[in-house]
Amino acid sequence: MKTSILAASLLFGASFVTLGSAFFPQSASAQDAERATGPNYQLFLMGDEMALCSSMAWTHCNDTDWLDGKTMRTDRYINLSDNYTKPLLDDKLWPAHRRKTRDDVKMALEILYDRMRSEVVPERSFQDEFTRRATRHLYDSLSEREWNLIIDHLEMPAPKGKHDTARIKLTKILAKRQILQAMLGQADKVRGSDDMPRIAIAAAGARDPITAVEPFISAFESLGAEVRWLPIDAAVNTAQRSGKCDDLDALREQELGTWKRARVFPEQHKQQVAFCKDALQGPKIVDWADAVLIVGNDPSLVRKAFLDPLSQPTDLMTSIYLKMRANKLVVGATSDAMNAMTARSMVASGTSAEALRAGAIAGEAPPFACNKDDSCPRNMNSDSATYHPLGGVGLFNVATLDGQFSDMGRHGRLLRVAATTNTPVAVGIDMRTALAVNVLNGAFEVLGERGVFFGIGAQQTENAVAATFHYLAAGARGQFTDDGVTNVKFAKGEEVVQEAPTTRFLNNRGMVDSLRLLCQERNSFNLIEKDFRLMVAGDEATKRVKAGGECQVTDARIGLSWQPDTF
Repeated sequence: MKTSILAASLLFGASFVTLGSAFFPQSASAQDAERATGPNYQLFLMGDEMALCSSMAWTHCNDTDWLDGKTMRTDRYINLSDNYTKPLLDDKLWPAHRRKTRDDVKMALEILYDRMRSEVVPERSFQDEFTRRATRHLYDSLSEREWNLIIDHLEMPAPKGKHDTARIKLTKILAKRQILQAMLGQADKVRGSDDMPRIAIAAAGARDPITAVEPFISAFESLGAEVRWLPIDAAVNTAQRSGKCDDLDALREQELGTWKRARVFPEQHKQQVAFCKDALQGPKIVDWADAVLIVGNDPSLVRKAFLDPLSQPTDLMTSIYLKMRANKLVVGATSDAMNAMTARSMVASGTSAEALRAGAIAGEAPPFACNKDDSCPRNMNSDSATYHPLGGVGLFNVATLDGQFSDMGRHGRLLRVAATTNTPVAVGIDMRTALAVNVLNGAFEVLGERGVFFGIGAQQTENAVAATFHYLAAGARGQFTDDGVTNVKFAKGEEVVQEAPTTRFLNNRGMVDSLRLLCQERNSFNLIEKDFRLMVAGDEATKRVKAGGECQVTDARIGLSWQPDTF
């Protein structure tokens, strides 16, 4: 039964069963006994993209003394010779209305060559130069597709034998390390022996899966796991269904918006083609694995990788689902790829501001920055809030999901989708945070550094949304029901990190930062940003507990509205 917006009515049980003992040191006999029972949590929903310290992403590292350019891949290299630039400038790649932009790109490449006086340059140097002086205006006018087109065509083959090598223990953000280690601990319980846990990594939510998967493979190997690449993506799925595995590189252009991957990664391309031609290889990898991690920032690409055009699961996704439900597989997903884990309506794109202004649209997400090259679908813009009414891949059947949540002020878009689709529960997971879920009994635990938002019974008018909500910090636990959560146990530790406060709530942490007021004997607050208002209220039924400077609440109420003629 859907909870009323005006009066929250969830009841919380007095008892709570502790399910998280797998994360604490135990004797060998206790560990063996727990391993025999399987994992406490089968699903790890990570609100963060989980960018790790690696040789290609050393800005995420505490220390860089370990980097070795002789044995590791430390940069992508751009080639400005005619062999690389001429194919980029082909008419077939540039719509007629963007040919002038194509000509400007040609001129810009000539300018950059004169500036840097070298045909081969690191990608970082190329981008730094492109964003300076005379070429800055052109850079700002390019769409995401056009910039990717340029970089992909100019990228040189990756050095043979060198890989993007991760050092997870040197990753700056402790919470990321803790989340991946917690998932690995649950995979170890699946393994149930002294052997190393087995992890399969699928970068199905990434535009460039081969680039995206490397640091995760290296990271889990550094934690002592046996790791394999699960080379499924939207292009491979399409190629398998159409019998066009030998045309995989061309299909990547169509399905992923990537170019020339066979040239840049010849060995990995061959591996994907072989995977494509063997329909049983995917389920075999799942049968081998104790855990599967799905990474990336695009939930629509995850759907296209694991479902057919009728939104039915592929044999690969069916094998993942069945093994997870048998308590013999742990599944994790990062960032917006995590949105696709739901069986409910799937949040695909958009901002809270546009969701409040124009509502949520059932359909495919518009291309990123589509306003720059006039590629936005009719009646959409680059900020349009979209959702897939048939849901994601179906591993989590309780709620609609959204990642990078409080950090990007996504309350408006998540609640708009939930209200539009009559979804009783909507869950938003902050960056540096994960929600570990037992899909068999509904138990959950918040991991990491920040918190999780639970929106209950969302309702809407033309320009507003409202819901009852709970916000639980890292260390909190509870249990999902059909229309909410129960058996909540608040976090009490100091591991929750307090951010510098802001009142901006449309694309920042203003809502959760201001929530601290409810733990300071306030019952309500209002925030105004541009033409938008956010209102939060609590009453005698609202429970409030501090954790590390942040405020956890249950049974509070939230409303967001667009009021263009008011402010």
